[in-house]
Amino acid sequence: MRIIRQLVRIAAIVWLQVGIAIVALMLLSGGAGVIVKVVRRERQRRMPHETQAYPVNESWVPAYFRAMNSVRMRWYPFVYWKTAPMRSAYLNIDRHSNRINWNPPRSKANKPLLRVFAFGGSTTWGAGARDDYTIPSLLSKYLAGNPLYDIEVRNFGQMGWVTSQEVIYLYELLRRGERPDLVIFYDGINDTFLGYQDGIAGLTQNEFLRAEEFGILASSSGRKRLYRTALRSFLMNTGMADLIKLLAGRDEATVERGEVGPIASIAYLAPPGDFEGADAVEQDVVNIYLFNQQMVRTLGDRFGFRALFYWQPVVYCKHPLTRYEQAFIGARSRREFFTGTYRRLSDAAQANQVYDISGILNGDPAKTYFVDQWHITEEGNAVVAHRMAADAALILARTARNRSQPIAPSKNGQ
Repeated sequence: MRIIRQLVRIAAIVWLQVGIAIVALMLLSGGAGVIVKVVRRERQRRMPHETQAYPVNESWVPAYFRAMNSVRMRWYPFVYWKTAPMRSAYLNIDRHSNRINWNPPRSKANKPLLRVFAFGGSTTWGAGARDDYTIPSLLSKYLAGNPLYDIEVRNFGQMGWVTSQEVIYLYELLRRGERPDLVIFYDGINDTFLGYQDGIAGLTQNEFLRAEEFGILASSSGRKRLYRTALRSFLMNTGMADLIKLLAGRDEATVERGEVGPIASIAYLAPPGDFEGADAVEQDVVNIYLFNQQMVRTLGDRFGFRALFYWQPVVYCKHPLTRYEQAFIGARSRREFFTGTYRRLSDAAQANQVYDISGILNGDPAKTYFVDQWHITEEGNAVVAHRMAADAALILARTARNRSQPIAPSKNGQ
């Protein structure tokens, strides 16, 4: 009995010490977390809020950005994700996870209905813009009322998509029997940024997370990995861990790549051969984009549609920048990577029938077009959509005339 009492006493002392240590750690971590929050809040205070890109008398802006913060993703085969359906005053997503698009009513005249499919990332989807003022909605407005045809523009842009995902989704639409007359691709930012982030061109957003998650629930060993991953994630997201990352300059809010190279966890996805530096990744971004463009044109030849490709503006390309926009320039390494990639695309654009409109927002020193480093205001969307409409109108008019012409009989009378 004496041994048992001693063991119980020792266990109680150990338990008490462990409890005190846990409480002390929680208090210490909580205090560290408060420090990190104060630093991040001060950092965010120095950064202009996205609503400031719009005039103060735009009453819809606060409600819109509250809705933007409520946007969620859901799983979708082959392309990984699409936005989940939602309803709000200014931002609506249908049951197929596509952004609601403005389109004119069908006219009573006997005119063909021509369909335009718009693809891209969040800039096409319309981050920073109401449903009726996204680029696809404005494109539909500019094309409406043509005497030769009725128009329907569908917004297939998705948050964070790269061109490869867009091509795969176009393939899926064609497989279902959808037949556009014209497809428009508006890209550049996501393809470039992910080349910079991953050190490998052609991957989707956060591919390193998917590599870690793969098979984690497929077996008992996978479930053990899940527990380890959950514990590591918990420990790495405590206030103390956040403070250590902040002091080490690896805080997620400020981290930038000092040197562009493959992330270790997905380095096996890099092309064969030795890594040749940022220049090679920049060229790979352009080459993969142009290959995807060729695949779309091949599909167009087979399924009877035309295609237009636009390389989009980014804050690094706008000159001059307003004071608000200057806050988004960011790290030198990212700026140089974008500048290098965009220069390579510009050199190849004309020969590959790509419209490089990266400088379309230049010229007015007092005009703020960028909501952040990637997304533009509704007024900026109007500039881009007007340019697209000018190109699209010529193609659609030709398509309408060809569709209206009677089919000539064959030589054998059949």
